[in-house]
Amino acid sequence: DFIYAPVIKKEILQAEPVVKDHVSVYLPQYDDAIICDALKQVKDMRFEIFSKTAKSVSGENNITIMPVSNDGFTQSLINCTGIITGAGFETPAEALYLGKKLMCIPIKGQYEQLCNAAALQKFGVPIHAKIDKDFNKKVIHWLHKKPVKPLQLFSTTKEVIEKVIEKAG
Repeated sequence: DFIYAPVIKKEILQAEPVVKDHVSVYLPQYDDAIICDALKQVKDMRFEIFSKTAKSVSGENNITIMPVSNDGFTQSLINCTGIITGAGFETPAEALYLGKKLMCIPIKGQYEQLCNAAALQKFGVPIHAKIDKDFNKKVIHWLHKKPVKPLQLFSTTKEVIEKVIEKAG
């Protein structure tokens, strides 16, 4: 009873998700070249990679690299077929809420990410330790699976905040 539903931003709560022809990717722990080398081998899917180092949009073949932007990323997430990201809290929760396919690579050495990854596995989310030589095959397999059941929220953000304030008081 002390674990509450995630707080999800209004843009996601009010969104009408669709499934378009791309996978959103946010893996800030990896260099863009490593991500691109792995994903360019998955030729029949487009990837929108959000990069912490990109200054402008660029791309080649099935890969588009974009600078990180809250609005751009949110729109990509709402409209993607799935997302590959770390095992943080906000993005996986939003992806599950939207009913999107989700694959996670926890950031090495971050205990919170490992805890979140363990919880996400219980939802049926595939967790991988790193991008390795077989990562493209793992992505292809994942793309052919059904998305996990959408996350249902039983408390509003306001209710969660009120409960936290009440317990803190």
